[in-house]
Amino acid sequence: MTPTIQWASYAFVRLVLALMAGILTYLYFGESLPPLMVPLVAIVVLFGVAQYWASRQQGAGATDAAGLLAVAAVYLAGATLTQQATEARSANHLYRFGDKIEFYRAVVDDYTVVRPSTFATTVRVSAVRIGRKWQSAVGGIRVSIPRGSGVQAPLYGDVWLVRGAPAPSKAPLNPGEFDYRRYLQYHQVYHQQFIHPDQYRKIATAPPSVLRATAMRAARVLDGVFRDYVHAKREYALASALVLGIKDDVDQETKQAYANTGTTHIMAVSGLQVGLLFGAVTWVLGLLKVRRGPMFRLVSALLGLGVIWSYAFLTGLSASVLRAAVMFTFIIVARASGRQANMFNTLAVAAFCLLCYDPYLLCDVGFQLSFLAVISIVYLQPRIGAWLDVKSYFQAKQRPWHSKATQRIWKASSWSLDKIWQATALSLAAQVATFPLGLYYFHQFPLSFLLSNLVAVPISSIAVYVGLGLLGLKGLVAGIGAFSSGWLVCSIGGHLEWAGYSSL
Repeated sequence: MTPTIQWASYAFVRLVLALMAGILTYLYFGESLPPLMVPLVAIVVLFGVAQYWASRQQGAGATDAAGLLAVAAVYLAGATLTQQATEARSANHLYRFGDKIEFYRAVVDDYTVVRPSTFATTVRVSAVRIGRKWQSAVGGIRVSIPRGSGVQAPLYGDVWLVRGAPAPSKAPLNPGEFDYRRYLQYHQVYHQQFIHPDQYRKIATAPPSVLRATAMRAARVLDGVFRDYVHAKREYALASALVLGIKDDVDQETKQAYANTGTTHIMAVSGLQVGLLFGAVTWVLGLLKVRRGPMFRLVSALLGLGVIWSYAFLTGLSASVLRAAVMFTFIIVARASGRQANMFNTLAVAAFCLLCYDPYLLCDVGFQLSFLAVISIVYLQPRIGAWLDVKSYFQAKQRPWHSKATQRIWKASSWSLDKIWQATALSLAAQVATFPLGLYYFHQFPLSFLLSNLVAVPISSIAVYVGLGLLGLKGLVAGIGAFSSGWLVCSIGGHLEWAGYSSL
């Protein structure tokens, strides 16, 4: 008898695939599609009727019909959500005004990238002046301003008044070249502009999100801690990049070295750092000698969620960290509810919610790499790890007549080599899924990724823990300083400076 896939336990896998198909349909054929909201409402109503009818029937036929309608509704919902999220469809989009714009008012809505000669960021337009009259407008512009004396880096929430009209983003000049225009469009940015210092003026501060503005300020404060205690410039830059994701001071040589060895993902604060925190919390809770009941699972889940989302906040609520935090949130909730066995369904729920929030995440390289890597690890890592039973092999080498020292050596060898093999299996599993995307997007694949990741990931993990410990101790010192005498604070601060200088 031919085996069949039991889709009942993979309900959200089926739904997220339908949602992705709808998103892709709009991305490729969106310009020729009519407004989709009315058809979506119609098919949802039809599904409700079919579901009601199926509940009164006997047999699988009626239920299957309702299920197919549900999948069709999710598919259409994916296309509709993408259509609604496409800012360029708005009647007052910047595209509609062309080069008639005399001035525009916009707010800085992204991190500022520090380049050797320019600052680069994204601004969101709220109004334009045409023919001496102001009118509302929407649209994103990728702007660059020269770095020079008196020019400060743009800050999130800065409101600018800018003279001149932005230009539509340019298409790539060479075949096969990275399409930066499409990349910007996936982030709802359709224009670019190089702005001279005398061309704009800051007129106010009004961050689009007060929470994000506070988080970004917190990240800069923590970056200042590394700057104070890690005096070597390169070590400070790596510490800030590994722990906080701030790569402003990482030199090009270091970035290229990470790229050549296939370890660039280490400097991108995302799943690795969140996973390390999740692992640390799980390990600490595993040491507790308490009864593993529902209350323990609830407290563990709340503690894990608190740690992960606190870290996401302290790193400025960047998109990559938020993706990882959402993914691990669903994993934690699934474990707390006792339904963690089906990891694929848990990941599908996380992807479904993220895509409903922003359908264009499907085009994001980080989103694709993150989920593909985790899925591949979940499915392939146990299978690859089972190829070699390293622990049993070395344990079998022990003999009763061996000395205790020799037996301890065999035992330590079996444990350490098994950990190395499992790490190798994990790296292989992650690379199997991400290998095609790496070739497609970056046109390179470092063959040394196995050796480099075996060395770089443990070292970077230790650096992350040390960096987080340094930040935690600094917070403790600040708390003690509010209630204690100065000599104690100075003493602890001196030890902190020594630890930061020697460890990071």
